[in-house]
Amino acid sequence: MTTGTRLQRLLSGSVQHSPDKTAIRFGSVELSYAELEMQSSRVAAGFLQLNISPGDRVALMLPNCLEAVYSILACYKIGAVVVPINYRNTAAETRYVVEKTQPKLVIGHPDKIEVLKALSDLVAVDRILVAGGESVGTGFSSFGELLDHTTQASLVVVLEDAPALILFTSGSTGHPKGVVHSHRSAYAGIDISQRIFEFNSADVVLIGKPISHAGGLQTQFMPALNVGAEVILAMKPSPADAVDLIVKHTVTQYAMLASNLIDFIEYLEENPIRLPSLANSMGSGDAVPTDLHHRFRDLFGWQVMEGCGMTEIGGYYAVNPRNGQRKWGSMGLPCPDTELRIIDRDGTDCGVGEVGEIVIKTPSATIGYWNDDDKTRELFVDNWLYTGDLAKFDEQGYIWFVARKKLIIVRRGSNISPAEVESIIDEHPLVHASVVVGISDPHDGQVPVAWLMPLHGTQGPDLDDLKAYVSAHLAEYKTPVRYHFLKEIPRNSTGKFDRHQLTEMASCSSVNRNDSY
Repeated sequence: MTTGTRLQRLLSGSVQHSPDKTAIRFGSVELSYAELEMQSSRVAAGFLQLNISPGDRVALMLPNCLEAVYSILACYKIGAVVVPINYRNTAAETRYVVEKTQPKLVIGHPDKIEVLKALSDLVAVDRILVAGGESVGTGFSSFGELLDHTTQASLVVVLEDAPALILFTSGSTGHPKGVVHSHRSAYAGIDISQRIFEFNSADVVLIGKPISHAGGLQTQFMPALNVGAEVILAMKPSPADAVDLIVKHTVTQYAMLASNLIDFIEYLEENPIRLPSLANSMGSGDAVPTDLHHRFRDLFGWQVMEGCGMTEIGGYYAVNPRNGQRKWGSMGLPCPDTELRIIDRDGTDCGVGEVGEIVIKTPSATIGYWNDDDKTRELFVDNWLYTGDLAKFDEQGYIWFVARKKLIIVRRGSNISPAEVESIIDEHPLVHASVVVGISDPHDGQVPVAWLMPLHGTQGPDLDDLKAYVSAHLAEYKTPVRYHFLKEIPRNSTGKFDRHQLTEMASCSSVNRNDSY
């Protein structure tokens, strides 16, 4: 008799050996591993009663909550394919994902009733469930009815290569793509992440990233459960709320986007609070500025981790080691089980210090884009996954990010890396954060424009002082032609700084080389 895929058996070790150990704390609710297994199996039984079969899609329009956890685990148990939808999506964005994946069941939150109603011509009303106890008068059924099942579903036989998860990319240009992970690749991503962060059963892990994305689901939430750790489930907590949770629950590991890390550090600098239980933290999504690395170490006495990953591999492909030398500003070293090359346009391996594109082989790689064979073929060449990230190796084999291939600014034939310019601007003592984008220019082809947020409580740097500061650190062709000051830099649906929107905003204004503002 089959024992199921490794992804289906993710909870089995903890349920067998530590059934009463706390698995998840969510608000005032505390669930043991035995209770988590029982509740997810009840939901799985409910899915089966709704005739959800292996390969059927189940879409989730939910924030981080227990209903989302139960649904993800239940889908894995019965071989259904879970499609977590970004909770910040508009009705139109949600509709696109539903039309693309054609789920047999949609589960949404009461706060998204209007979005759910807008799907009723695509999905039958009785196939839309609302989380919470009541159907809030919409005619939709209640998710709570699934938890009333007295039976618990047994694992449904599926192959390791069967689809398990579809994660949609942020779609900064054009429509987002549905990245498909099999049971094998999804579990490989979880296993690699567990080894990167060295999660163990004694850890208390604060989840502050949405589990509708790879960063929250694949690199934090699932790896923690896989080793029997305790999970504190939150949804992008404010710095103050995160600190309260860390203190209250003696959190040992907490990862966040680099943009949120800035806010976290500034809060602690303004509100000195000791966090002795916190032993590891990760900044991801964007480069962590060198200045922020210094400030983090000054507060904690140890260095924040930094790495680089992508939805297509369900986690990280390079990271600074948990224990070992961390090089500030670098992407670190290739992850376990990951072959990584940096190649030039001809496919030849680059030498030390030479910039090229990162290509990788890893067991956690996607099996392709959902219903998009052309994009899948573009992603892989001779079984190597082309990341679109430009980088270089140093003498010790550490990887240094240069830019996204599509973000490189080409000014009169010279390449400019936005990350390099941002790192200089961010080091100015009166700058909170910056984003540099490239816009078209009739003379230079492209020119860089900088957007920045002043340090909290200040008006930011004097413009002439800022220009002099940047000019002292960068070649003239790399310096921005214009500076825009914003109280808040807009973010995209994943919480990263929205480069696409900032590029459009910058392009709406004509460039005057003699008048930066």
